[in-house]
Amino acid sequence: MRARYPYAKVHSSPSQGVRDRVDLVWENSRLGLYALQAREVVDFSTCPMMSPALEQWFIEFRQRDPGVLKGSVRLRVSPRGERGVWLDFSNQAVKMLFEEREYLQWLSARAFVEIGQRRKTLSWVDGKPRLVDPTLKPWFETYDENFRAIPLYGPVAGFSQAGFAANRVLVEAVAQMVAASGVRDWLELFSGNGNFALALSARGYEVEAFELEPLATQGLALSAVGRSLKVQCRDVYLKSLPSFAGRGLLVDPPRAGLREVLEQVRKSLPTALVYVSCFTEVFLQEATRLEALGFALKQLVGVDQFPYTPHMEWIALFEVEKPAILS
Repeated sequence: MRARYPYAKVHSSPSQGVRDRVDLVWENSRLGLYALQAREVVDFSTCPMMSPALEQWFIEFRQRDPGVLKGSVRLRVSPRGERGVWLDFSNQAVKMLFEEREYLQWLSARAFVEIGQRRKTLSWVDGKPRLVDPTLKPWFETYDENFRAIPLYGPVAGFSQAGFAANRVLVEAVAQMVAASGVRDWLELFSGNGNFALALSARGYEVEAFELEPLATQGLALSAVGRSLKVQCRDVYLKSLPSFAGRGLLVDPPRAGLREVLEQVRKSLPTALVYVSCFTEVFLQEATRLEALGFALKQLVGVDQFPYTPHMEWIALFEVEKPAILS
């Protein structure tokens, strides 16, 4: 990366305690992560990458084996210290836990519990477990220009950055690039529950946010309640987006990248584009395509959220210099 973009700035994270959320695997009474060289779970009892609050929750959680053959688990702690857990187990395993009850009672006494792909909330009615509609809570936060926290609502299973400290660096990097562009009116794609949209709105920018995940859109709407934020939450398909022309475009796509959105960018060039990428290889490919459309890379910042791994979060500012001739 530095060979191609020698002016890139990289923010390194501390070597420990950077995660406030973790995704793990239960398999054959082991709780941990898959080994790199073999399809087996490496069991561990502590993890220095977790924040102290998360590691304490992890240590307590692993004291009881749910007795399932295999499944995935998400543990997180909120900025206020509330504990959450998402159990993504098979229907058969969930049925077994509901019939057994004791494990779920033990877990419910220690954390807010979600179960299954639909992010259902575990509730108790007359001593019996029930799954009810998802409950959105402020599990994460973003920040205004004075680093005052803005709660971000969502399910335990919803997407967020890995840790609070690294996210502050990430949000500030995006805000600085937006300011450097001089553009005041922004459209954000893949906005999630508002990590960047709310932060920019709190700084006085006009922001129109787009997100396809209904729970994330609902979370963004909840986060905006009672705040003087100029955010429009619109749960629409990408094909119905308004024009980018004359506006700034902020994108934070999944690992697969922008893909067909680049065709819309080609037809409707934004004045500036801020690209947040979690996958270096795809970012490099799409940066080349953006340059072919007439964009010039002005700033590039890396945030190392995952020490001891090759992963890096990249934030890039592109501005139009010589628009390509559209055919």
